Amino acid sequence: MSKTAKADDRGRVVIPHEIREKYGDRYRIVELDDRVELLPLKDDPLEGLRDAIGDAFDGRSIAEIKQAARDDAREYAIEEVTEAQN
Repeated sequence: MSKTAKADDRGRVVIPHEIREKYGDRYRIVELDDRVELLPLKDDPLEGLRDAIGDAFDGRSIAEIKQAARDDAREYAIEEVTEAQN
């Protein structure tokens, strides 16, 4: 499906009803080098994440996923500082 939309004087763009029905009302706006894309957002952020990466986080809560990300970032930062000092 392809539709055309035009921004109004306040910068608003109306997303056609058929598209909102299919993908919902929330989108992330992504600016790329040659275009802008709207990516539908899931109501459940973990559902969207699981769609993107598969079952890597199955059975884990948001708190557990956040803590794992913080731990990984901390380890990466320590490795970077250690390598820079050598």
